[in-house]
Amino acid sequence: MPVMTKKLSLQQRIVLLVTSVTVVMLSTMMAFDTFSLNQSIRQAYVSQISGMTIAINGRYEESRSISDVQQIFDYIHFKNNRVLAMKLYNKQGVILASSKRAEVGKTLKSYKVLIPGLDQTIVDRLPMEENDKPVVRLTAPLQEDGAVVGAVEVIFDSSEETALLKNRTTLIFIVGISVAVILSILLWLILHRIVIGPLKRLREAAVIVKQGGELPKLEFKASPEIEDVSDAFNDMVNNLEDRYQELQDVLNTLQRTQDKLIQSEKMGALGGLVAGVSHEINTPIGIGVTAVSYLDQKTKQFQTLFETGKMKKSDLELFMSVVQETNAMVQSNLERASSLVRSFKQISVDQSVEVKRSFQTKEYLEGIILSLKPTLKKTKLRVHVDCDDSLILYTYPGALSQIITNLVMNSLNHAYAPDEEGNLSLRVIDHEDRITLAYTDDGKGMNQEVLEQIFDPFFTTSRGKGGTGLGMNIVYNLVTQTLGGTISCSSALGKGSLFEIEIPKEEEEGQ
Repeated sequence: MPVMTKKLSLQQRIVLLVTSVTVVMLSTMMAFDTFSLNQSIRQAYVSQISGMTIAINGRYEESRSISDVQQIFDYIHFKNNRVLAMKLYNKQGVILASSKRAEVGKTLKSYKVLIPGLDQTIVDRLPMEENDKPVVRLTAPLQEDGAVVGAVEVIFDSSEETALLKNRTTLIFIVGISVAVILSILLWLILHRIVIGPLKRLREAAVIVKQGGELPKLEFKASPEIEDVSDAFNDMVNNLEDRYQELQDVLNTLQRTQDKLIQSEKMGALGGLVAGVSHEINTPIGIGVTAVSYLDQKTKQFQTLFETGKMKKSDLELFMSVVQETNAMVQSNLERASSLVRSFKQISVDQSVEVKRSFQTKEYLEGIILSLKPTLKKTKLRVHVDCDDSLILYTYPGALSQIITNLVMNSLNHAYAPDEEGNLSLRVIDHEDRITLAYTDDGKGMNQEVLEQIFDPFFTTSRGKGGTGLGMNIVYNLVTQTLGGTISCSSALGKGSLFEIEIPKEEEEGQ
């Protein structure tokens, strides 16, 4: 599971940035000050050993006596308690004089032999583990007739300088941290007063406007930029109500226009249904009228035979046979007409009145296809319905009728050329809590551009032929809003189209 990281606020970012810059600057200053102090201490060390080496070199060049140098060592070591040890050795590392008499005559290890150049002084610190206090080693050249013949080494107690450096560094660190903290607090307060506070008030005002509340005029005593934003916000709020009313009027106009167009589509569908009803009912009624006329003719002929006394038994049997056949023909066609009227009546009521009810799915789908029969008769298309006979739905049948009608008409208008043969299929798959209605045609299909816009309102590929571009949009709205389902379309050029509709199965209330 991804961890949600909280973003820093503007105030926190600015304070963090300024504090970081301040710490970097103070660290740089502290490092520079420490370096400068180290250089000063080093220079003091050099000055001290320079005075000593001048005296030692002068006595050594004057007398050429090591004992005189030894006396100077003893004197310096006695007078300056910070001088811990002194020694003089030649280039081979042989100790010629030392404040520690036992070292005289010994030879230093090669890594401890340091021979400085002329007028050069070497200053280095010895490891703390070799001494119980911080010390430095000062090494100056031993000169004879202007040439370096050895070195003078002084071990010097640097405790005072080390303490001074430590105290100075601690002081600078404490002052730097204090300055950074004080600067951060001041910056935090200033930013909160002149930037963050006004921005929060602007945000609160925006929330109030979003919720439809009344907002007093905002006035800030802050930076000119914040005041400009405040003035712009006040102007926006003042004009917001007028703009909202304008948008509301436009929205109402669009909704009324859409309702009229949808109603027009419904009326067009009902008009086509009525035309189909009249055409379908005309056939059984016509057959019934013809049969009754034929029966009337035969009745008159039989009556003439009866009145003239020429009627025979065969004539009576023939007349009875004609009556029975005609009666059966009239009865079957009247029943067919009655069934058609009931079916068309239910579909027309469903399309004009949105009432939720239970109905047998397959029977209702076949009734929808039957209502489209007058239109389908003019084509060479065959319609197949595949659905379980026992499937019962509790939903809006009028919406379902309009969906199927629009899908079939969409295929007739766009998927096939005139007189082209084809197959339309309605397949219903029953799931536990929903059904999937798959509608397919094997027509010319759609390219990707058309497919992406198939459900957009007013999109049509037959604008010049009277298409409104509302059929598929009405289907989409009926599926997603009225029936509470989903619809998707897949298609490719030359491979037909597939519409998959999923709607929930519900139980009738009270069951």
